[in-house]
Amino acid sequence: MFLYCGIACRRKFFWCYRLLSTYVTKTRYLFELKEDDDACKKAQQTGAFYLFHGLAPLLQTSAHQYLAPRHSLLELERLLGKFGQDAQRIEDSVLIGCSEQQEAWFALDLGLDSSFSIRASLHKPEMETELKGSFIELRKALFQLNARDASMLSTAQALLRWHDAHQFCSRSGQPTKKNVAGSKRVCPSNNIIYYPQVKVWKRPSVEKLQKRWDWRWKACSTVHPSTGPFLAAHS
Repeated sequence: MFLYCGIACRRKFFWCYRLLSTYVTKTRYLFELKEDDDACKKAQQTGAFYLFHGLAPLLQTSAHQYLAPRHSLLELERLLGKFGQDAQRIEDSVLIGCSEQQEAWFALDLGLDSSFSIRASLHKPEMETELKGSFIELRKALFQLNARDASMLSTAQALLRWHDAHQFCSRSGQPTKKNVAGSKRVCPSNNIIYYPQVKVWKRPSVEKLQKRWDWRWKACSTVHPSTGPFLAAHS
């Protein structure tokens, strides 16, 4: 019995150590890509790209659920060339994660304005026909995606939206320039660095929800005295 418990504890410790080691390795690799533009460009050669159009991800239907297709750099260059776009548009992509085998994942929006494009954006119907998929709003397809794709596409959408809203410096008004990974934007005139804001959402407990509801009810009764007493008198 003691031998069996010892073996089980060792296996559990081994898997915990392996999981922690994988997490640390991925975190270090992502940090390197965010800080080294040359390393990030090299990772794009073997990485995978997820496409968006107007912040809507490209999805394909399979067995009553949505799948997020991935495209290689070569496929993306061919696609842009077919629609008369410069391959430099790939520089608008942002780093969103990596696999355990250190395959970098990027997201690129083909519907937002780009300084590298001949045209402002690619036409959505033509892109959907060529890619054999549909650009669907994430909030409509969120519950039909697996957990990994849902989390990754949500991160990609938030990061793409942040870059689209921070193309100019708030102090000088000059255009800002992002690094290759998209982890920051820099104003060339005053060297101010802008970083994306990261907010961690936690599901509130029942007690917190009750306190929040009580507080809002009291605030509502204070601001609108006729609302609360009227309901209390007729309850």
